[in-house]
Amino acid sequence: MESLSKLFKVGDKVNVKVMDKSDSDTYASQVTEVLENGLIEISFPMHKSKTIYFINGEKLILIIGKKEAIYEFQAMVIEKKYENIPIMRLKVISEPVRIQRRDYYRLKITKPIKIRVINITNDSEDKFIEYKNGFLLDISEGGMMVCTKEKFEDGDFLEIIMDLEDGKVIRIKGKIVRRMYNPEKSGLYEYGIEFFDVSKKDRNQLAKFIYNEQRKLLKKEML
Repeated sequence: MESLSKLFKVGDKVNVKVMDKSDSDTYASQVTEVLENGLIEISFPMHKSKTIYFINGEKLILIIGKKEAIYEFQAMVIEKKYENIPIMRLKVISEPVRIQRRDYYRLKITKPIKIRVINITNDSEDKFIEYKNGFLLDISEGGMMVCTKEKFEDGDFLEIIMDLEDGKVIRIKGKIVRRMYNPEKSGLYEYGIEFFDVSKKDRNQLAKFIYNEQRKLLKKEML
């Protein structure tokens, strides 16, 4: 197994969800110690200002984002410590799996969006599904991070409508590859979305929008 110290550092943000439970929410936690023999310690996750507890032997999925990719591990709870900051000691029981490449520049930007679940096998049903409000948090040519009050499931396919520039609107499809409930943001869910079935025209429009917004940020930094 690859050394955990190559991927985990003390202070790293890590997302946690219950393994083999499709409706499990993903909770935010933090690495407090990286040990030898595949052991790692993390703080207890929080949900709506309440601490989330797991039992010894329970299997979890850990998700950690790095510059080059997002990695997913399987781990098992082997010990809990109730100190000033409650922590769990975990045993990593799988090799890391890369679940998303980050080959594109990722632009941090906040914009209102419209979002809805779609049925990719029967798009005739989509016209009956209403759009929900949300906000864009960041975007690249390959995907985006959004937040909304709506609860979707891992693997759901979504359609997102977003205003670009000069009155142009883009309608783009994506799949949820990461989900996190963030109680610090008024009970909003955050979703990592990977685009699919993007036309050449839409990809060019998206690339142009990201490039122009990046230039605006650079100009502000130079002032």
